[in-house]
Amino acid sequence: MTQYDAPNTPTVAGAILDLLWQAGVRVTFGIPGVHNLAFWDALAENRPSIVGVRHEQTCAYAADGLARTTGQISVALTTTGPGAANTIAAFGEAAVSGSPVFVISSEAPIGKRSPEGTRGMLHEMDDQAALFAPLAKKLHGVAMAVSVTDGVTAVDVAAEMIRDLLRAPAGAGYLGIPADVLSQPFTSAMPTVEMGQERISVDTAATVAALKDANKIVIWAGGGAVDGSQEIAALAAHWNAPILTSFAGRGIAADSPYTLRAPIHEPEVEQVLGAADALVVFGSQLDGMNTKNWNLPWPSTVVLVDVEPTVAMRNIDPTAVLIANDIAEVATHLIGDTKPHNEWVDVSTLNRVIRHRLKNDEKSARGIQMVEIIEEHWPADGAIVCDMAVAGYWNGVYGNQPRPRRLAYPVGWGTLGFGLPAAIGPAAAGQQTLAICGDGGVAFAVGELATIRQENLPYTLLIVDDGGYGMLRFDQIVMGHPERGVDLFSPDWAVLAQAYGLSFTETTLEDLGDALDLKQPGIILLREKLYPPKSTSPRWNE
Repeated sequence: MTQYDAPNTPTVAGAILDLLWQAGVRVTFGIPGVHNLAFWDALAENRPSIVGVRHEQTCAYAADGLARTTGQISVALTTTGPGAANTIAAFGEAAVSGSPVFVISSEAPIGKRSPEGTRGMLHEMDDQAALFAPLAKKLHGVAMAVSVTDGVTAVDVAAEMIRDLLRAPAGAGYLGIPADVLSQPFTSAMPTVEMGQERISVDTAATVAALKDANKIVIWAGGGAVDGSQEIAALAAHWNAPILTSFAGRGIAADSPYTLRAPIHEPEVEQVLGAADALVVFGSQLDGMNTKNWNLPWPSTVVLVDVEPTVAMRNIDPTAVLIANDIAEVATHLIGDTKPHNEWVDVSTLNRVIRHRLKNDEKSARGIQMVEIIEEHWPADGAIVCDMAVAGYWNGVYGNQPRPRRLAYPVGWGTLGFGLPAAIGPAAAGQQTLAICGDGGVAFAVGELATIRQENLPYTLLIVDDGGYGMLRFDQIVMGHPERGVDLFSPDWAVLAQAYGLSFTETTLEDLGDALDLKQPGIILLREKLYPPKSTSPRWNE
């Protein structure tokens, strides 16, 4: 990486980069524009680098991918007006999924604005922060989407957002700074970035009382519980409780014999939930996609453990609620405060039965074969990023993840086109990264192949080409609609890879493992039409 010397007096942009470095941020994602060049001017040793991408949407997607795979705040730098607006879909996916993504954008120069409103400056708009407010994290009821007008406030707000976006429940935020303010010298005292969660006292009394007569407990672990993985595994052993993980919770209690490897959408897993007399939910909103739109046999006793259970309480009527932001501490307390229980489900055997059935079912055999190949051939310390594609649904939901935060899967808002750009995030941080995409989703961000090549990222793109939008084609078939708008023209993928200076391998499903073993930065093409898994909504009621 090129080394730059910092000026003796930092600018506002430089001071913000210093804050990010103080918070552990080492890489950001951005596109230079005429209004935000102050960030590039301020690049220096001991300040975060900026990975230059080809579309502002990728700035936020890449930040989201990095945030999901590290649990740390991640940053997108954009320019005024259309540059900021281009991030909205990716910002929404991060926001709904609880990723601590921080979008910092220039805004129209303050010195040339009119108090009466817009006057026709380049990129100008009346209220740029209002684009982000409906999606941004709420703190005390106020959206963390802020436009400032001076440098001191800009730096102070940046420090506050670095602290608050990461605190549970994590979320996405926006800070807009006038272009002329970004380049101003910053001579005030630098604030200190406060990291870590605020202390919330754990009181398990109501939970213990609710579980007093329960003998068959199921644990549901969501994305808000990833930092309590080991303790949840210990609690499951204490209770002999099967563990269900949401899509965002994949990899929690990975080594536990109590972890169900298949999703709730499979009938055997749903039967386990239906046979339970209590459900304890750690860090999950119980959203529609994870619960078949709440059409599940809920046990008579439900306990919610969450720092902010409001959304989950819209989806289920709990017996007890435990407010906490340290899931590990709660699980440890519950081990001490509750009695052990006898085994009532042989989870290991059940996992083998389900996988065997899926491997021998004509509808699922090829999808599970791909899942098992990737399980075997992609390293545990690498990252996997799935797009909204049939191949992504199989791997994002059915693939066994050996650790939390290995997988990034866009089921928060459900944004097609997530996979290719989001995978730039963990790859830019040095993780060996596999992006699993369909041919339709790749087209959303094909220009980012240039980013992968220019930055020499450890990035493998697996394209499963089924000739169009395979999931939507299936939707039309199920609903008896004509197949329209779902068949797509694909480029010559080999020529495309060559044009961007990337390696290219076309393979069959049977030889996919050999292609993955090479770990080559580049493209692997698999031409395969997979039947969608039961985690997709058209198959929920089969």
